[in-house]
This record gives sequence, structure tokens and C-alpha cells, in this order.
Amino acid sequence: MKFSKNIKKILSAAGGITFLLAFQPVAQAADNQSCNKVYTIGFSHPVGESQFAIALKKKVEAAGEKNGCVKVLLDNTHQSNLESQRATLESWVTRKVDAIVVLPVEATALDGLRRQAQKKGIKWLTYAGATPGVDGSVGFDNTQSGNLVAKDALKWVKQHYPNGDISAAVTTLTPLKGFAGRWDEPLKQFKAAGLPVVSQQDCATQACGLQIAEDALRQHPNLRVFIGINDDAALGALRAFKNAGISPNDLYVAGQDGTVEGLEAVKQGGAYRASAAILLDDLAQSIIDNSIATITDKGRKNYETPVELGTLQNPARLDALLAQYKD
Repeated sequence: MKFSKNIKKILSAAGGITFLLAFQPVAQAADNQSCNKVYTIGFSHPVGESQFAIALKKKVEAAGEKNGCVKVLLDNTHQSNLESQRATLESWVTRKVDAIVVLPVEATALDGLRRQAQKKGIKWLTYAGATPGVDGSVGFDNTQSGNLVAKDALKWVKQHYPNGDISAAVTTLTPLKGFAGRWDEPLKQFKAAGLPVVSQQDCATQACGLQIAEDALRQHPNLRVFIGINDDAALGALRAFKNAGISPNDLYVAGQDGTVEGLEAVKQGGAYRASAAILLDDLAQSIIDNSIATITDKGRKNYETPVELGTLQNPARLDALLAQYKD
């Protein structure tokens, strides 16, 4: 709807956001006339500053609008701030939304709030894997993600450094236990292959990825493999290697999520060799569909979106993974 989008731009520029929120339901009224109920679904991601989370939230909003019977609420939690996430979730419980989809910063810290929500009839779904007591789940296979990048990295190491004498770094995000497969698999497989991991630290941003790689290179000049828990951390490390003047031919850097910047770095054909990419549209749609299934008690309540390894070995598929960000 071009007319609606243009008005949104004009009002946002004029500071008319309050009016816009009041205006939008008028345009949607015709669509909602066929709804027995308009469902309100809240989606909370603790790393809202990440490229992937930003893109996913837009897709979830679009999937809700396409459904026509869904209103999506989004939180503004950044840097895995538990108190920020808790405050948003508490407001949604007070508001009595129909469903909450959340990747908890700390699952046990939010367990009481989950029970409180469920007593009020609010459905509670976890993102990135099911946890005890929830009504449903959405997400992706983090073990598959970590396995894909680990195997690809070791294949490259075997070809380029058959005699060893290199080291690796792996970033983690230990508060988010549901993501553990992203670092557990590389750590396990690297250990079995005899590839020493000289740095293992929590990091999900380009800033800390840059810092971690710089620090590791000073202490371990033979660092040649870097696996990020996401593309942001890996892209930061890529800058560190470039600044150090190390040839891209001698490096293997990989991320996870399949963000635009990460996949474009892969496409450039340098040191950034792979990104374990989540199928973004599929994931966004599952957040809407699984929420409705738990609310109505009809349909699929648990689902994991597939993960694919984006590499130059399959340029057509790499382009397809990039294309999912264009709309």
C-alpha cells in the first residue's frame, strides 16, 4: 500500500507518530472485518542491536500485517539486558496480550513471569528452542548451525594447513543457553581435530569481535581461524585481520545468522568464507503461525527453521539467501 507508506514517512518526519498509530487501524479496518478476533503477539529478542534481529523484527511485522488478524508488539532490549526485557514482558502481561514469543536473557529469572502470564491465559512461546513449561516454541537448529561452520572450517584447515601450526578463536554468548550449539560444536570439533582454540569469549557485536581478534593476535600471531556466534562478531574480527595485514588467502572467518553484511562478505570472496544462514521469511512466519496455534489450540506449536551454509561453493543459493532481505 504505497499511500499508507508515504503517509508513514511524512508523519514520522513531522513527529506525528502518535497520530499515525491512531490512523493505521482505520486503513486496516476492512481487513479486520473478517477476523473473529485480532490477536496481539509480543516478540522479545535480547540482542535487538544485531543486524539479524533488526531484519527479523521487520519480517515479523510484515507477516502479522499480511495475516490481517494480528497485531505485533516488539521490545527494545539491547545487549542482553535482563531488566529491560523483564520490564517489557511485564507490561505485556499487564496488558493481557494473547501470546508472548521470547528469547529469555535468563530463562530461570523469567520463569515466575511465565507462570503469571499463563495464569492469565497468555500463551508463552520460547524463541530459539523449547524450554520446560512453555506452550510452544519457534527458532532454528543452533547445533546444526555450529556443525555446518565447524565442518567447513576444518575442511579448509586440512587443505591449507595440513601440518597445523595455527590456532582458532570462537565467540560465545553464554547467557543465551539456547544458542550453545553455535559454539559447542566448533569447540568440540576443533578439539577433536587438534586445532587449539586460544580465545573463547562472549561477543555478539562488531566492536567486541574486533577487540577480541586484536587481543588474540597479539598473544597468538598464528591465529588464522575465527568463528563468530553471529555475523556481527565475525565481521568485527575480519577488520582486525585486515588491519594486521594478514593475507585473506591465509584466513578462515565465518559467522552465523546469514545477515546481509555477512553474506555479502562471503560473496566478495575474501577471508570471510561462510555464514550459517537462517531462512528469515520462514522464521518470521513461524513466529506468527505458532503463536496463533497455541492461542487457538490448532496447528503446529513447535517448529525449527532450517539453517543453510552460505558459501561461494553455491553462488546461486548464496544470492537466494541475500534476496530474502530485499523485501
